[in-house]
Amino acid sequence: MEKYDVIVVGGGHAGVEAALASARLGKRTALFTMCLDNIGMMSCNPSIGGPGKSNLVAEIDVLGGEMGCHTDKYNLQLKHLNTSKGPAARITRGQADKYQYKIKMKELLENTENLEIIQETVDSLIVEDKICIGIESSLGIKYWSKTVVLATGTFLKGRIVIGDVKYLAGRQGENSAEKLSDSLIENGILIERYQTATPPRIDMKTVDFSQMKELYGEEKPIYFSIFTKKENNSMVPTWLTHTTKKTVEVTKELLKYSPIVSGIIETHGPRHCPSLDRKVLNFPDKYEHQIFLELESEDSKELYVNGLTTAMPPFVQDEMLKTITGLENAKITRYGYAVEYDYAPASQLYPSLESKKIKNLYCAGQINGTSGYEEAAAQGFLAGVNAGRRADMKEAVIIDRSQGYIGVLIDDIIHKKTPEPYRVLPSRAEYRLTLRFDNAFMRLSKIAKEIGIVSKERIITMEEAIKDIESEVIKIKEMSIGMNDANRILEKVSEEQRLTKGVKASEILKFKDVKYQDLGMVMEISEYPKFVTNQIETLIKYETFIKREVEQIEKFKKMEDMKIPFSIDYSVIRGISNIARSGLEEVKPFSIGEASRISGVTGNDIALLIGQIRK
Repeated sequence: MEKYDVIVVGGGHAGVEAALASARLGKRTALFTMCLDNIGMMSCNPSIGGPGKSNLVAEIDVLGGEMGCHTDKYNLQLKHLNTSKGPAARITRGQADKYQYKIKMKELLENTENLEIIQETVDSLIVEDKICIGIESSLGIKYWSKTVVLATGTFLKGRIVIGDVKYLAGRQGENSAEKLSDSLIENGILIERYQTATPPRIDMKTVDFSQMKELYGEEKPIYFSIFTKKENNSMVPTWLTHTTKKTVEVTKELLKYSPIVSGIIETHGPRHCPSLDRKVLNFPDKYEHQIFLELESEDSKELYVNGLTTAMPPFVQDEMLKTITGLENAKITRYGYAVEYDYAPASQLYPSLESKKIKNLYCAGQINGTSGYEEAAAQGFLAGVNAGRRADMKEAVIIDRSQGYIGVLIDDIIHKKTPEPYRVLPSRAEYRLTLRFDNAFMRLSKIAKEIGIVSKERIITMEEAIKDIESEVIKIKEMSIGMNDANRILEKVSEEQRLTKGVKASEILKFKDVKYQDLGMVMEISEYPKFVTNQIETLIKYETFIKREVEQIEKFKKMEDMKIPFSIDYSVIRGISNIARSGLEEVKPFSIGEASRISGVTGNDIALLIGQIRK
């Protein structure tokens, strides 16, 4: 009987990272996908990164995942954003080459040791005594495994909606998985429905670019991975245009055909990415909405119409398109559509992403009620790591919300109910200055070393970089600079203020426009990579704010260290609200800190809970 250590169901961004993680840990892994040709497919926007999402990608990369370095290799443009803002806001956004990304990802998987890829639809789990021991395919073949990771995306009972047309599919042109949800329900897992949508694609040859603004990336961007060695990056443009008053008038006139208005779509979609008909419903007096045209690949003439998400009937999409500046004669190659699908609310998971209902079953990506490639990849990586570790009877790796955006993501989806698919946003993170995009290697190198996927050479690179940063910060704080030398630096950077006495070098570096290299005018400095000097500057310039946040994190850690006995009976605690009691019984938190983040649990409930534990 053939047996795997880890079976991964689904070949999207969550499934890919899960399979690579477990295989790289030396575990015999099988990745099941419904279509071998669409592994790593970008079903919607061909982009990676952005606020919060960049932080996830950097964290995945430092821990040993693939998304960051893969995007660095196979992209059309990269751009570092929010450079005029504080370090917590600075991020990179990449426009991936959709076809190269998936082709090269499949190639990577095929050449990964310990990993097999199988094209089959999974119909059910094999569960004995509430322990998952394998899966059964639609061909009736049983595959046995110590652990299973479900990364099913939008394919569980997927339904495509275009206008009043609705049919079975997990993605346009692909089948849905019709039976696996039933297997989950039979094993006690709660299933609900969400929906998401995508814009039409158009033929590049039919677009009038003369009426649009060209937007380019950077030839020498800040890459997602600190290990990327690439002299120059590609600079394929995107194009910016806008809707017009006529666009809104046409949309209003034809709103009766919207599946949102007609009731054909009853499920909730992501509020952060509303359809154009939803924008017109919510903001009827706004006429100028941004539309970005993004090339999907250098090997294709299809453009992604970013900002025109819709599931309106084809004739309505045609009419809407004609009213947008530069798209008056544009031809649609693929119409926009919505997809409704089953998901399992993540409150049914432990922070390791293992199911509370079925032992040795892990879930990652959209099946957990999230949205976005980056969110899926982060969950997939952690689920793959923990499934592999379970196969070796090792403790799970848990990342908390003070350590990374991965921790914020997982903690939020388990404890906080959202009315739409969850997306990571900087506003969701309490410790944004600590969880910067550029310092993931400083925060997570120890966990990366514990996991054991990252090469010894990379671990050494990160550890040496951290030592260099720490020692250089101390040196700069201790080094004194005379008044004349200090003013020479200020003059060089066009700073109007002048000093009347000598100061520590760190006080000079705190001026906004002074860089680490500028100190070389008056003191000996070292040649460090950009990712190292960035940290030296940030730690000194924002020292007061970082210190304040570190104190907040220490308080957070104390709450996390207050453990709740697994055997506690919430029904006997007098005084806590019914909402709190229900949430605590559902989530079964490990700590007081975790309990405090459950929706509906108040400070009074926490005080009563602590009192019960002390008894």
